[in-house]
Amino acid sequence: MRKISAVALSSLILLQACQPATEQAAVQQTPLPAEQLTLSAQHFTEHYLLTSKTPYQPLQDWQQYSAVPGGFTVTSVQHVARHGSRFLSSRGDDDLMLQLLQLADSEQALTPLGQALAQLIERLYQAHQPDKYGEISGLGVVEHQQMAARLLARQPELFAGAAAQQQRIAVLHSGRERADQSGDAFVKGLTTLKPELSNLIDAARADEATLYFYKAEGSEAFERYRKSDPRLQAVMQQLESQPKLQQAATAMLQRFFTPAFLARLAEGEFELTLADDDDAIRNVLDAANVLYSLYSIASNLTVEGNFDFSHLVLAEHLLPLAELDDADSFYGRGPAFAGDDITYNLAGRLVEDMLTKAEQPNGYVATFRFTHAQVLMPLAAYLGIAGASEPLPESVVYSYQNSPWRSGKVAPMAANVQWEVYRNADNLTLIRMLHHEQETRFKADCQPYTNTQYFYTTTELKRCLLN
Repeated sequence: MRKISAVALSSLILLQACQPATEQAAVQQTPLPAEQLTLSAQHFTEHYLLTSKTPYQPLQDWQQYSAVPGGFTVTSVQHVARHGSRFLSSRGDDDLMLQLLQLADSEQALTPLGQALAQLIERLYQAHQPDKYGEISGLGVVEHQQMAARLLARQPELFAGAAAQQQRIAVLHSGRERADQSGDAFVKGLTTLKPELSNLIDAARADEATLYFYKAEGSEAFERYRKSDPRLQAVMQQLESQPKLQQAATAMLQRFFTPAFLARLAEGEFELTLADDDDAIRNVLDAANVLYSLYSIASNLTVEGNFDFSHLVLAEHLLPLAELDDADSFYGRGPAFAGDDITYNLAGRLVEDMLTKAEQPNGYVATFRFTHAQVLMPLAAYLGIAGASEPLPESVVYSYQNSPWRSGKVAPMAANVQWEVYRNADNLTLIRMLHHEQETRFKADCQPYTNTQYFYTTTELKRCLLN
């Protein structure tokens, strides 16, 4: 066996941020009708093929939001967002794919498309040097700056009042670099447009209990589920052994490697590894998954360069790989198995904190939180957001035909849940929830405030969410 080792000006921000969402960005928040669930690659857009690496787009023009009930005034904002678009989270897939391409090149086993792919992957690798791994990209900075600009445009009186009354602003993150960087970008977006907020913003601090709960104290049951739950192991084994995956992987790689070389890869002749890392390429499916990872992350690096895979990879080859990636997220961080909340119950910590701060702001006009897809996915399931919270029975294996759940809809880059908090003279507190800046209902058990669709009393939310 062979082994081989190995920002924008403030006016521009505001102008771009206040543009309404495009039709392409509008994603349904309700389960798809049956006739739309039978999808083929030709009907699939990159929005789904990129899965959780999908760059951010707001889903609704805030000027089209429903009217606030009479007598209520906005008092604060509770905000939780995924980090923005990023580089690869760690050195690995780029290194492994370069190893494979260089090996094939040394044996004259690359097709012309394979040679073009090698050049593209080399440039992608260089874009990560000397050590950009795990950081947010230029696009990630812009995503959060523009989100902050839209918030200021939507709630000018709230932040004018904060400046006049010297109300504080809290910034929390998961403790990981890209979440902290996203908070910095968001704050820069706020203070570029409204400098008087600068001295009101607390120093950012980590809160792992609410923003990295899947690794914090008390997450032991979830860890056991991820490592050894027999249902999870069985369903993922079934998904990974589907013939369509191997067929798509082979068809994808046939474009880049000669048949003889690909046959040797399929037979397990090569083992491409990394020092101090478990990732490896040992077969055709491994190689296809690594290439899929690089294809999807390239969408996050548009500021850093032109990494266009469109002439190299085909949608029909990507589709089964995207479906497997979404299945892994669905069972690992999403609604998963009917009758079991193990994948998302820890999000209750975050929800309780948001409700507490909504009712008792203690001089804070906003709390801005920055975290990861592993928090936004369970949070959306916990809140009962349509399209993000429907589990499947154990007898049904996730597919694009039987589930509306897509990580590109639930938790794209810079995914967010925002709660706007309103209060009247009788001290009644209402919350309107936005998911990716679209008015969104809480789960069906939560009853909206009288004559509204999207406003809920905090008393009702505590009843239906925390009890």
